[in-house]
Amino acid sequence: MKRTGFVLLLALVLAACTPPIEEITSAPAPLARTLALGADSAGFEQVVPRSLVFPADHGAHPRFRIEWWYLTARLRDADGRRFGAQFALFRFALRPEAEAARSDWQGAQVYMVHAALSELDGGGFRHIERFARGAGGLAGVELDPYRAWLGDCRAEAATREALLPMTLDCGGEEFRYRLELSASGPRVLHGEAGYSRKSELAGAASHYYAYPFIQARGEITRAGETHAVAGQAWYDHEWTSSLLGENQVGWDWFSLRLSDGSALMLFHIRDRSGAVVSSRGSLIEASGEVLAFAEGTVDAEPTRFWTSPSSGVRYPLGWRLRSAALDLELDVDTALDAQELNTSVRYWEGAIDARGQRGGKAVSAEGYLELTGYGE
Repeated sequence: MKRTGFVLLLALVLAACTPPIEEITSAPAPLARTLALGADSAGFEQVVPRSLVFPADHGAHPRFRIEWWYLTARLRDADGRRFGAQFALFRFALRPEAEAARSDWQGAQVYMVHAALSELDGGGFRHIERFARGAGGLAGVELDPYRAWLGDCRAEAATREALLPMTLDCGGEEFRYRLELSASGPRVLHGEAGYSRKSELAGAASHYYAYPFIQARGEITRAGETHAVAGQAWYDHEWTSSLLGENQVGWDWFSLRLSDGSALMLFHIRDRSGAVVSSRGSLIEASGEVLAFAEGTVDAEPTRFWTSPSSGVRYPLGWRLRSAALDLELDVDTALDAQELNTSVRYWEGAIDARGQRGGKAVSAEGYLELTGYGE
């Protein structure tokens, strides 16, 4: 599950896209709040079970309404100072079409990039947001080899044959990261061979795969200082035309790598009352074996809340995850509360840590948490 708590974005880009705009540097006020991912998606291709095909499915799918390529990394420098890095490239379709990027201004694809840097041992949180048309070389995703970019933010594969190894280079005036990424584990197809059902609502699904086990090495520049860093990263790619029902507002999404070599992806969808209406995910063993699970497998209980001083929104940042079926117990929290992205659609996304047990043995974990739809 990822990235689409952005229920306003289709409206935003409709307002932003009168040609010949060369680049959209900020989003205007939304035209309406009704263009959610659960709204009418007539004309767009719908997600149905099928076999994913690589490398073709690393690219864009412009007949679907929304798509994202996403990476988070947990990093340390030589002094042990901890960082979190986030990169997300989104594609929004104003209408379905065959091409995701064009040389002229007639295309209907709009791209957005979010990038963030968390300094977990002091220094704070910084992020950027940029928009561009999928036209004139401003933004896009292409294959042979893989390249995803918007302006000077880019992710580029080293070879034509595979997504990884990859170079990721992105930032803004206050920070920049350049990371070399290489696979240390298998590609994971979430749900049913990459068909990820979000709830029992008709059509609420995505195509979804990930690389949870990536080694990262590179540099972070912040406040005039450059830090050589290394750590682990997680890459997601997902596309859909409909996810949320009319009464659903957002979700809580966890990605955690455990010290025993396994990984956990978990998401909960919430309705307007705040109740969890769907809970699904994957437990990934170090061997690559994937156990997809659904309702009732993992109980997630908030244990600590934080109120953003800038937005006034209250987020659950501490969690207790319990699962008898997975023999797993984790207490989750963050070293830095202020990781809220006050972008076109406000959400919290940041680095988290966990401790607990799995199979009767002590484990620790680190990863990322995304919280969308709070304060709506």
